[in-house]
Formats: sequence, C-alpha cells, structure tokens
Amino acid sequence: MTILLSQKASDQLAQLFEYLENKYSPAVRRKFQKRLDRFIAAIKLLPHGFPLSEIFPGCRKCVVSPQTSLIYRIEKEVIEIVAVIDNRQDR
Repeated sequence: MTILLSQKASDQLAQLFEYLENKYSPAVRRKFQKRLDRFIAAIKLLPHGFPLSEIFPGCRKCVVSPQTSLIYRIEKEVIEIVAVIDNRQDR
C-alpha cells in the first residue's frame, strides 16, 4: 500500500517539527520523527490494526505519543494520513 499525506497533515507535521526543534532541540525533533516513521510503517503493514476514530468518521486513529495521533483513511491501495492531532485538545 502507498502512504500519502494530505496537505493539512503535511502542514500540521511541519508545524509540529518546528515546534519540537524550537522549544526543545533538533535531537528531540529527530527522535520524534524516528518514532513517527515506525508508526507509519506499522500502519502500512497493518492498516486495519488501529481503532476506528470516534471523531473522524471513516478514519482510524494511531496514537504516536501521549500528545500526538495520526488520523488516516484507507482507500483501496492507498492510505491517506488526513490529520495530525494533539490528543490534549478537546474535539
């Protein structure tokens, strides 16, 4: 399966990486990016292995860290990451 990032998810990740690098350090950003890459690989391997999202109909939620989740949908041979959300925000 192919993994695609929506423009919204791409923008959200860019903001998150910038925040981690500026607030903490480039090393913290790299560590998070490696963790994120592992979870994206897991989604690609087992796309139905994560629970359905209660907030985003037709999507699944992958918790990457206590603060961050990926919201994605599966369409034929494509997995689209549609959002990167902060788990601490009310929805």
